[in-house]
Amino acid sequence: MTKKKKSHALRNVLVVVLVIVALAAGGFIYIDDQTTRAADSSNTKQINVEIPEGSSTASIAKILKDKGIIDSETAFKIRARLDKAEYKAGTYSLAPSMTMPEISKIIEEGRDNANTVKVTIPEGYTVKQIAARLEEKGVCTADDFMNEEQNGQFDYDFLQSAVTGDHRMEGYLYPDTYELYKDSGAHKAIDKMLAKFDEVYSEELKSADSAVTSKYNENQIVTVASLIEREAKLDKERPEVASVIYNRLDKNMKLQLCSTVQFAQGKVKQRLYNSDLKIDSPYNTYMNIGLPPGPIAAPGDESIKAALNPAKTDYLFFVVNSNGDGSHNFAATGDDFMAYRDDYLSSLTD
Repeated sequence: MTKKKKSHALRNVLVVVLVIVALAAGGFIYIDDQTTRAADSSNTKQINVEIPEGSSTASIAKILKDKGIIDSETAFKIRARLDKAEYKAGTYSLAPSMTMPEISKIIEEGRDNANTVKVTIPEGYTVKQIAARLEEKGVCTADDFMNEEQNGQFDYDFLQSAVTGDHRMEGYLYPDTYELYKDSGAHKAIDKMLAKFDEVYSEELKSADSAVTSKYNENQIVTVASLIEREAKLDKERPEVASVIYNRLDKNMKLQLCSTVQFAQGKVKQRLYNSDLKIDSPYNTYMNIGLPPGPIAAPGDESIKAALNPAKTDYLFFVVNSNGDGSHNFAATGDDFMAYRDDYLSSLTD
């Protein structure tokens, strides 16, 4: 064979190889798309799907296809092989808008999510509000929750310094979004929230100001965090609010925080009158010197951080700004405080 013919033959072989590689790559791209996308990204309707015991991957794929959750049994079987998945029996709430990896993971982990509910506990919620939210979501009754909150047995060191009785768990039920089983009961819900608090508090404690942790016990710090949560709206102001609280405690001044009066009353009022400030309660910081017996709400991460690491200021007062953006004016003197207060009160009558 001449050199010219050999060169031509070699070029033909290279062209064939490149075509095969291109086709293979295109096939992989197609397979990858089929095994990662959703059947219908616009269809979020939840459908209960029962996977019987002993179901094979092929039978699961057929069930999902018949229910309209996936559009390709073959793609699901390839997905299972890629994930090396071992699927579990159960009843699952799935939607065509879920991607195939999401569906695969749910069934692999055995998350029987048709019988679960997501419950969001906002920052600043009280125990009673949490109880009502859980009853609304079908996790437990509010009465069962309150009984377990007061009398249940939970193995967490931080509860040793907590108050006893009606407000035992106040401040320690961490505000977050939880996935809970319907009718799972109060104990499991409380335990999950306590575990989350333990995780968050332990992490924040690593960088805490030693001046705070050496002077105040855990219940007192969480109480401060709860006061910050109820008083501050802006995260950037939380360390300054914390500084006011600690500065007043250092000077043996009454804290005079409206949030504590509202907690004692069991309701929130935009404006408190002198008669409100005289309510007979150990939580009323207008009547009593020092911190209230325990937390008054569930503090979030930023409030816990601020309680453990307050700003270094000489502030003794703060008043809501009259501009309505939720910010505060901070003051070190009584005269400045009175000017800020009068400005705020006049804005309420405008």
